Amino acid sequence: MATPVHIRILRNAASLILGRLISRIFLFFLLIYAARVLGVEKYGVFSYAFALVSLFAVSMDLGISRYSVQQLSRDHTKIPVFMGGSLIIKAILICCGVVLIMSAGLIMRQNMETMSILIILASYVALDSLTMTFTSVFQAVERMSYQAILVSISNIVMSVMGFVLLYFLPSVLLFSVIYLLGGFLRLILVSWWCIRMYGAPHWEIDFGFCRNLLKNGIPFSLVTIFVTIYYYIDTIILSAYSGNDVVGYYNAAYRLLEAPLFLVAAFTTAIFPAASKLFVKDKQQLKSIVSLGFQKALVFASIIAVVIAFFSDEIIAVAYGIKYQQSSVVLSILVFSVAIIMPSTILGTTIRAIDKQVVSAWVTGVGAALNIVLNLIFIPRFSLIGAAWTTVLTELFVIIAYAVLIWRYIGPVCNVGYFLRYSVICSCVIAFLYFTVNFGVWVQLFCLGIFLCPLLLLLGIVKLDELKELVNMFFVRKRDSF
Repeated sequence: MATPVHIRILRNAASLILGRLISRIFLFFLLIYAARVLGVEKYGVFSYAFALVSLFAVSMDLGISRYSVQQLSRDHTKIPVFMGGSLIIKAILICCGVVLIMSAGLIMRQNMETMSILIILASYVALDSLTMTFTSVFQAVERMSYQAILVSISNIVMSVMGFVLLYFLPSVLLFSVIYLLGGFLRLILVSWWCIRMYGAPHWEIDFGFCRNLLKNGIPFSLVTIFVTIYYYIDTIILSAYSGNDVVGYYNAAYRLLEAPLFLVAAFTTAIFPAASKLFVKDKQQLKSIVSLGFQKALVFASIIAVVIAFFSDEIIAVAYGIKYQQSSVVLSILVFSVAIIMPSTILGTTIRAIDKQVVSAWVTGVGAALNIVLNLIFIPRFSLIGAAWTTVLTELFVIIAYAVLIWRYIGPVCNVGYFLRYSVICSCVIAFLYFTVNFGVWVQLFCLGIFLCPLLLLLGIVKLDELKELVNMFFVRKRDSF
């Protein structure tokens, strides 16, 4: 008997969250440690190089992996063909991507140290592009626990090496090499397990298939390109106007936001193949799943944003020390982009899953253009504060556009009653934090957790049946039938 779709999504999301949580904890503390030992300026150099490489990293994949997930989720028999075709195309794309990254560094007249870091990080993203060929198979067959375990192992090993090497030799160049070693280990583990489970890639060159793969992957890549632009262009512009120390302050705050964002990344990774199948099989169930995901993401993301903004000074002081105190204001602003990104990502993922990736590309393209314009207006006048508000305004535009499109394609995902309950929850959290401010941070957080559980159950945001499924799903022994 096949496992219900929503339980499969929960199981896959939980596997990814658990796996990523373990590895992200190590990476999170590695980044904090690196920021401390390297100093603001050197950490700013690394952040700049990473942002520049990330802007061009999509050229090494061009949406092929995402398109493969969409198609393989509907027909698993094509796995070897898609793997072989993807690897052949990516071998060419990676060479072009490295040339683009190095050309950008030369055009911007970077020094030898920065150019060396660019070469190392370009090699790292090249390895990750190859790894995505195999992780796309795990996602398509909804066996994401494999991906979670293997990626976690590689990230943990990378983090441990990073702590040891940085302790003895705090070098920004060595810190970049750590990423490269982690990418290499990840590729070895994931490719070995994928081939073992689903067979070797089909290496016969079919120009027609490769051309079709590239053509259909481009709309997905455009979305990634535009999203990458408004994630990283602010760092590039800040570097031009304000210098590496300001970039270091800004990215110190930005890196802290990766912790809550990986939660929704795990859920959308799990929902994409399921939504792709449901679009051709059961559109009503698709609407139900999207509505459920959007409503929960908006509530939990807003709670996280309010809490982090309230304790931003304490978080920065504990994470980075007093020398990064300028980052606290940035964090208190940027965190509200998380409250928007988490539900917005679910809507955007759904639009791409229902074969509307071109429409999604238009939305993110306009968002990227808006982001660049606002950054060029606000950064010269308000520096890193202007960059933070630009990010929030861009994400607000994107979620409104996605909500309108989802309403048109599959129907509304929430109603007035939901927004009333959402308002009550946010108001209660804010009031609770202000009235208990004299209790101390840890007491406030502990009491808030106790206060929220019955409130979420009372207002129907979380249901007892869902909690039971979440607890019991790992004890289900039956394999899913496809």
